[in-house]
Amino acid sequence: MKPKSLFCISLVVLILSLCACQALSINPGDVKQETRWYNVKDFNGVDSIGTNPYDLEFDIMYSGIDDNMVRVINCLEVSSLGDSKIAEREFARWELLKTDCEAAKRFYDAPENAVSYWPSIFDLSLLKTFPSTSTPYLGGQGLDDRKGNMGEYESTLTLIESDEYSVKVSYDGMVVNYVVVARGDFNRDGYQDLFVRMDWYIEEAFGDGVDWVVLTKISPDAVPMILWRK
Repeated sequence: MKPKSLFCISLVVLILSLCACQALSINPGDVKQETRWYNVKDFNGVDSIGTNPYDLEFDIMYSGIDDNMVRVINCLEVSSLGDSKIAEREFARWELLKTDCEAAKRFYDAPENAVSYWPSIFDLSLLKTFPSTSTPYLGGQGLDDRKGNMGEYESTLTLIESDEYSVKVSYDGMVVNYVVVARGDFNRDGYQDLFVRMDWYIEEAFGDGVDWVVLTKISPDAVPMILWRK
């Protein structure tokens, strides 16, 4: 047999062996396709946000500057309005709506299905695995010095209450309600991500607000990683 033919046969055998190894390494029980999802309960009177920004309509009023009222009926208006027309006392509530609209935009851009390694229930045990930087940014010192996960870094982390899609906890003098607003493959890498809103307030001082993070999990045993944050 000619050397060239021997080389071709060997190459084919090698490729088939690699494919077989890859197939054996995949556990079908660990791979599930999940449909993208949005937590519509944050929009009063809305049953579905649809499949594009024009499908989502609401009617929300805010106090504006000079005591006038500002009405918004969809996320397109929210993005075009800006912050300058909203009264300072309404900023936390305004940031909440902006965050929900940000999650909706990412939901619309995500494919219909993706592989998911997230558990179906969002609870304290899952929150503890989040990176320690999954906390509201309050200004001043940055988050770069925070290491490990939430369970390791926040020694005072205490559960207040939880339901299927939210976990309210206290730590370091602050109360934070972590709310899963949307699930979907927001960066289109084939794996489902979580858009998590953080509603916070300081327990014994003035201050409250809204922050958000997007986390991904790319294998059953992988630790959650932050893709983006506000």
